[in-house]
Amino acid sequence: MQDRIVTVMGATGKTGRHVAQQAAERGWTVRAAGRRPAQHGEWARFEWDDPTTWEPAFAGSDAAYILIPFNHPGAPERAPEVIRAAVDAGVPRIAFLSTIDVDHAPDDDPTKIAERTLAGLPVRSAMVRPTWFLDNFTVGSFRGMLEARELRLPAGDALFPFVDTRDVAAVAVAAMAEDGPEGALPVTGPESVDHHVVADELGTALDIPLRYVPVSADEFVDLLRGRGFSTEYGEFLAEALGKVADGSFDLRAEDTVQRVVGRPAYSVSDFANYYANSLP
Repeated sequence: MQDRIVTVMGATGKTGRHVAQQAAERGWTVRAAGRRPAQHGEWARFEWDDPTTWEPAFAGSDAAYILIPFNHPGAPERAPEVIRAAVDAGVPRIAFLSTIDVDHAPDDDPTKIAERTLAGLPVRSAMVRPTWFLDNFTVGSFRGMLEARELRLPAGDALFPFVDTRDVAAVAVAAMAEDGPEGALPVTGPESVDHHVVADELGTALDIPLRYVPVSADEFVDLLRGRGFSTEYGEFLAEALGKVADGSFDLRAEDTVQRVVGRPAYSVSDFANYYANSLP
C-alpha cells in the first residue's frame, strides 16, 4: 500500500467516480474536488466559477485527475487556468481526460488547447484519450433511447471500439502512480463493433427487446432536443458519429488497457452484464 494523496475532479461523474474508487482501493488518500461530496474520498470544494477554490483543492497532492465538464458554461475556456493552478499548487503528476480524436480537432478546440497547455508546463503528465463510452447508453446522453428500447443514431454500420469507463479510470489511475505511464494514452475496448452488437448485448443482459435503428443526423438532433439537450450538443454528436460512419475518421482498437493495467479491456458483453448486475 502506497501512501499517496490524489486530487480527483468529477468524482461523482462517469469516469471520476471510478477513478476515486480505484485510487481508494490502492490505499491512496482521495481528495474529491467538486461542488459536493462524493462516495469515495474526502471532499475538497472546487468551483469552476470561483478561482479561489482551485489551488487549495490541489495543494499537497501527489497527483491529480483533471477533466473538463463541457456542460458547465465557461469550463472549457477556463481549463488551461485550472491546469496551471494545479501545477502552481505543486502537483507533480497530472492525468488529463482528453478524447481519442483530439489530434483531428481544430487548433481552437478546448481539449486540444488544454492538452497543449499541459504539455508546456513543468509537470509529468498523461493525456488519457478514450473513445466513445459504453456508459453513454446507460447513464449518459443515450439513456432515453435505452428506456425507449431503440438506439436511434446517425452511425450507419460504422465500427466503434467502445470503451467501459472502468477501463478509462484504470488507465488514469495507473498514470497517477509515481512510476506511471506518460504522454498520449488512447483507451478503447478490445474490438470494434457496430451499434447492432451494443443493442444485442444490452438487450440480452437486461432481458429486454432492444434494437439499433440508423437515422439521419437531422432526426437524431431533433430526438436529443426533445429530450432536453441543446441543438449544439446534438449537432456536435451527430458530426462526430458521422465522421466515423463515412470513414473520414478511422477508430481502431488499441492495446493500452492490456499494456498499462495488465488485463484485457472490458468487452461490450462484460459492460452489459456489469450494468445489469448493478441494478437494484
